[in-house]
Formats: sequence, C-alpha cells, structure tokens
Amino acid sequence: MKQKNLITVVTDHELTADTIARAIGANEKHEGYYLGNGYAVTWTNGGVIEATFSPSENFVLSTTMNSRQVYAHNFKFAMRDYDELVGYKKTEQDRKQLATIKALWGMSHTVVNAMSPEKYGDFDFLNLYYFIAVPVAVRRAWLPILTKGAIRHGVIHGPQNRREYEEWLDNEIYNRLVEKSKENVELKGACIMEEMPVEVSTADAERIGVEPPEVGTILTMDKNAMRITDCQPLLNMPLMLLKAAVELDFDHMKTMQTAYTLYAKKLISYPFTVQNTIPFGVWKLMLRNKKNLRYNSKWGKEARRIRMPRRHNFRNFRDGECIYNGFGIVTTGLHPTDLSRDEEKLYNLIVKSVIDAFA
Repeated sequence: MKQKNLITVVTDHELTADTIARAIGANEKHEGYYLGNGYAVTWTNGGVIEATFSPSENFVLSTTMNSRQVYAHNFKFAMRDYDELVGYKKTEQDRKQLATIKALWGMSHTVVNAMSPEKYGDFDFLNLYYFIAVPVAVRRAWLPILTKGAIRHGVIHGPQNRREYEEWLDNEIYNRLVEKSKENVELKGACIMEEMPVEVSTADAERIGVEPPEVGTILTMDKNAMRITDCQPLLNMPLMLLKAAVELDFDHMKTMQTAYTLYAKKLISYPFTVQNTIPFGVWKLMLRNKKNLRYNSKWGKEARRIRMPRRHNFRNFRDGECIYNGFGIVTTGLHPTDLSRDEEKLYNLIVKSVIDAFA
C-alpha cells in the first residue's frame, strides 16, 4: 500500500491557490496544482459539484447522525454541467481538474478545506467530499485574510474557535435541509439561526432611497434587514457594489472580480459578506495596521484622524452574529504594489470606508 504522505489544500480559484501555495512553500507549479514542502495546493474552478435534494424517505434526520451525515444522506452529488450556462465547453476542463484533485486526495493523509470563508465555501467542499467518496481526515482553513501568517495558521491549526465553527456549520446544514424540504418539517432541538441585520448609516440609507428613521431602528427590505446607525459602518458586499457603481461607475461584475483580486493579493479581507460590524480580532488587527493607511496615496492625510474606538461593535453568537458569517471589509496593513488602475480605484474606496468607520 502506497504511503499517504501529502497534505492537500483545496480552494476555489487558481489565484487564491497561488497565494496559499507561496505562503506554505508549495512552490513547484504543475498542471492543476502546486507542490512542495509536504503540501499540494489545488483548486476547483468554483462550485463544480452540484447537490440535488433527493431524500430516500422524504426527509431523513436521525439522532444517530451528525449534520454532515444527514446532509450526505439527503442529497445526491454530481458534476455540474456549465456548458450551456457559460456558453463554452467547460465540462472537459472540470473533469480534468477533478481527476487531478482525486489523485492528490488519494495520496493524502489530510485534506485542508480552504474554500471561500462563507457557508457556500463549506457546502462546495462537502459536495466535493461526497462526490469523490474517499474518506480522509479534513481540516478547515478559514481564511478571511490571506496574509502569510493567517494562511499558515489556518492550514496547520484550522479555525481559531473550532467549537463555534462546528456549531455554526451544523446550523447552516440544518437550515439548508429545512429550506430544501418540500414538507413542513420541524427539527426538534436544532437551533435555526436568524441572520442579524447589517448596520446602515443614515447617509447610506438616504442613498438607497430609504428615509432614515430614528437611530437603532431595524428596517426590512425584501429578505434583508438593516439597522440604522449614526456612525459610518464598514463596507459589506451590498454597500460595496452600491458605492462602486455610484462613485466609480463600476458594474457589479467588475466590482466583484476586482474585489476578489484585491483579496487574493492579501490587501483586503474577504469581500463577499453581508455582515459589516467589527469583531474583536478585526478591531485588534486595525489597531496594528491603521498607521499603514497614512501612506495611502489618496487618503493618507485623512488617515491621521483615525482614533480607534475602545471596543469592537460585534454582538455575540446568541444574538445571531457569528464571525463565520463574515465581517466588514477591512484593509490588511500590507502596502499595495503593482495594482491596475481599476484595482487602485476600488482599493482606495475601501480605504476611505475604513478611515470613515474608525475616524
């Protein structure tokens, strides 16, 4: 029997894989993966495995199963056919990459899930795990920031609070099962977590056409909830898309692609989040890197007015907020180099929001 002597790291995109590989010393570039220092780093090119809800007994939930087993029992997993959707032949490319992932998986004693730090990243990995169907030890690398230290810690040690992560993932799995079930099923003993509203300043409320009511009021629009504040919150994905469209004349696709590039270049935190409050760890990070904002070519002078508040404004898990649902977009403290003009514009927009939020 061939000895399994690899740790394989799986992420969403080649751009992220390149950043992770350089951080952990996997410097040999091969077709479909990086190799070195006992690691292989590969990528899926997005969520290529589709989970179709098809419970064998309408809806299966057993007290003897953990949440992942329940998920596996109630879904079927197959490669998604993107050809018609994207308008070009992607299926063969996906098959080839999946074959590479499966081969690396078979040589590994541990697989590290470094998919995007959000619930969709976890579901994409679960779909991949049950599609490949080769049992292996799994560790979650939760990487809202792609600095070298954060990558190495996440790959080696996993989430900082493993118990909170597991509780959060359990809730998300059960929520998805409830959403997909065609019957009105009550999950006894399962805590279904409601998503807390995002903070919206009075100025942003006016910008999106909402008459700003009293500070502290919670408004609902469609499925979203907003808490009005007299402070300037950090950007989240909806506010970033809005401001980039208004101030930079970026369409949404351009904003998302540019933001992901800035994330992969280690300059901002993961941008595709809904929550925009400040957890303690991010507050501590900003204490360290606020000085670097003074060197920003556009907003450096404004950065001098930053006076960090004495505490973060993140609520606790019982109130529905969880760091695994993301946090406001922040800079990482690294000085940007070699940015395109569009990347520089969006980065400066994010810098301005950080300065306004902490000033």
